Amino acid sequence: MKEVSSLNLEARSCSHQQCRVKDFLNLSLNFATHLLQAEDEEDLWAVLLVAITAAEGLGFNRAFILKKDEKRDLFCAVAGLGPSSPEEAAEIWEDLKIRNPSFEEMIKEARLSLKNPPQGLKDIVKDLILVPPVGSTLEKDLFENQRAFLLQRGEYEDLTSFFETLKTDELAVAVLGGYSGTYALVLADNFVTREPIEDEELCFLETMAILASMSIQKIKTSQELQRQKNLLVEAERLSAVGELSSKIFHEIRNPISALGGLSKLLLKKDIPPELQAYLRTMVREAERLERVLEDLFEFVRPIKLEKQPVRLYRLVQTALTLFLSSFKEYGIHVSFETRGRDPIVNVDPEEMQLVFIHLIKNAIEAMPEGGSLKIFICVNDGIKIQIIDSGIGIPKLYLKKVTEPFFTTKTYGSGLGLSVAKKIVEMHGGALTLRQAESGGTEVEVFLPPELILNGEKGS
Repeated sequence: MKEVSSLNLEARSCSHQQCRVKDFLNLSLNFATHLLQAEDEEDLWAVLLVAITAAEGLGFNRAFILKKDEKRDLFCAVAGLGPSSPEEAAEIWEDLKIRNPSFEEMIKEARLSLKNPPQGLKDIVKDLILVPPVGSTLEKDLFENQRAFLLQRGEYEDLTSFFETLKTDELAVAVLGGYSGTYALVLADNFVTREPIEDEELCFLETMAILASMSIQKIKTSQELQRQKNLLVEAERLSAVGELSSKIFHEIRNPISALGGLSKLLLKKDIPPELQAYLRTMVREAERLERVLEDLFEFVRPIKLEKQPVRLYRLVQTALTLFLSSFKEYGIHVSFETRGRDPIVNVDPEEMQLVFIHLIKNAIEAMPEGGSLKIFICVNDGIKIQIIDSGIGIPKLYLKKVTEPFFTTKTYGSGLGLSVAKKIVEMHGGALTLRQAESGGTEVEVFLPPELILNGEKGS
């Protein structure tokens, strides 16, 4: 593995090299300018890949971006630019020679290519995974030294299949850093021309990687600032909703309750049949408005977790008990399956039970004609709780929206139940996701992180 230092450039004094260095410096300036304009990772990858492969840039035959897996010390390809075969290379290079696009035009084309890559390149990116051998010099270079270097076929037996996928003998490798260390890698090769990779090319690839790393951190910082801004806007909105709901509660709930109660009393009297239908409608609508008010208060109330050890299965079983009459009324068969011993979790029992109540209630409402409700709990590197109904299901278009406040596909309902459940789960450090079940209904998955497990049951 050959590393390079910027001192290597200073030792070269021929006019060709001086011109080459000047070209590289101009490229770096142009590259940095476009990096500042990158709004997301796709923009960044497009600029970086063009700078590496363009003739006006480093001139490599092709290049790839491999992002580090968040849980494991390996890298998976997420983007690539360049031909997948010598025949394709000849066509691409002839087209570029004829059109002679500008740097900006090539970046625009690269963005489109990243969204819809040619099949050959797409197949390579799909299969390209780099697993650095444990304890090797390569692992140290990727996670500690973070320098540009040359990686050659045969250096590591474990990487044989990796080089076979790329059909190349050597790769230029540079590390892209983030706030928490190595974030991604950029790989470049000359698999068509077989030209050797020079020291100055490695040096400027490293310079580009440093600039790209700064851009990554800028993008992440911008995204975090936007997220914090959204949280502040949401907090202000909820505060306003809270004040409004307080007024609504006092000004509207009492009259609504009075109207509903009076309608129920009148129904017990000797009322003409033609008026009974109107009174039943009044009772039903009054009850619906009261439920909406209750949901609204549930959503805007401040949640302060008071965690304590509690058996998870008991929480779920207690929530199920509350709906026994509903299960019988609607003809719903319930099954509760577990894998492993009952985990003791450090959660707020009242809030977490409220999560299960909302999810079970939603499942019941999705099965007005009856059906099956399956609850499955698995403890393995955290806790996964699946609640699966055989109901009418949620259209795929709405799956990401149903946990948003006030979004609902029901004729009656506030659309706040799932929002409240999601908020409580996330406050515990977990996640709530929805997907279409194989049975045609809906599957809700609640994930609780292993840090909440107190009895050592982190796998079974």
